[in-house]
Amino acid sequence: MMSKLARAVELKAELVHFATSGRFGRELNDVLGRFYADGPPADEAAAFLPVDFFTHQHELSGGGTVIDRFLAEVTGLDRADVELLTSWKTVVEGVFEVRAVDRAAVLLFNLVDELVYRVFSNRGEGAFDELEPGVFVVGRLIPLGADWLLSGTPAVHPAGARAMLTPVAARVALDNPAWVMRNPVLLAQARELQREQRRCFIGYFGADLVVLRGSAVGLMVRGYLAYQAARLGGGAPAEPDLPEHLAEAETVALIFDEARGLGYYAGFGKLEELFADPRLVVRREHRELLSAYLRGDAVSPVPIERLAARDPDKASAVFAGLLNREGFQWERSGELLLRTHKPGHYSGPPMPTVTPLTAAIANHLGLPAA
Repeated sequence: MMSKLARAVELKAELVHFATSGRFGRELNDVLGRFYADGPPADEAAAFLPVDFFTHQHELSGGGTVIDRFLAEVTGLDRADVELLTSWKTVVEGVFEVRAVDRAAVLLFNLVDELVYRVFSNRGEGAFDELEPGVFVVGRLIPLGADWLLSGTPAVHPAGARAMLTPVAARVALDNPAWVMRNPVLLAQARELQREQRRCFIGYFGADLVVLRGSAVGLMVRGYLAYQAARLGGGAPAEPDLPEHLAEAETVALIFDEARGLGYYAGFGKLEELFADPRLVVRREHRELLSAYLRGDAVSPVPIERLAARDPDKASAVFAGLLNREGFQWERSGELLLRTHKPGHYSGPPMPTVTPLTAAIANHLGLPAA
């Protein structure tokens, strides 16, 4: 482990130097500006956070990340280096409670995903001298094989800071549900909760797809959430956080897909018209709407999948007209078309759109933990 750790320390330093060498100056300054919009950093941990984010996660204007550029331009990297650097695109952020400490490593329990991480430091011997069980660390981790390495400078808080930090962990979890579902147990809970909520949705609306006037969406969703709360518990339902443009739309579809969860789709009624009568594809408003639904990862593939499944022959005609590809066959090429335009939705199994109830979230919301 120590040889791997030593090499990781060298690579981390080289990577940060590469990121801050000036070649990415404008984009790094933009990231620093966003992080410091509310004022200068409070401490060393806050000062280095945007640099670490930029180094590992920021999508560069020309595509890829700093790590991608480093791998493409730096010579002399062996296979182990490449594998380690590639793994560093995965960053775990969290509020960690120290569970155990020895001279070389520390065990950290993340309040965000409720997983335990065995963590090393790039600061050498004595890096964990100030830590003891019960203390909290707010920071970022990157992979080190089966273990983890502190990335950047963590903020250390005494055990008495639990009441202050638990709501922080809850907000991080609620804002980033995918981070919570790194935990396979919580992922399974989320999938079961999504199944229960879908049953409630169908019980309330009579189907897993309903088309409403945009002006009625807020009222109907409030009714559905009250119905769901009465059957699944969880206290009074929160006010639905719906995008403003939905209320202004002529029609909105609510689709609670079994795998991809609940989604809201503005203009769906006009899309239904198009798939019922493919001749409408020559109209600009219909073509532009379909293009918006098709192109890019911003919109789920669910609405197109649902409409195409009603009549694949008509779907073939719709896309033949849109793409100017005579003879296009939906059943043969439809999935490939969606994968091409929406790669993010097909990069792995669909994730639930609900967040499982961690202890931190339950505490924050005043609910009993699952």
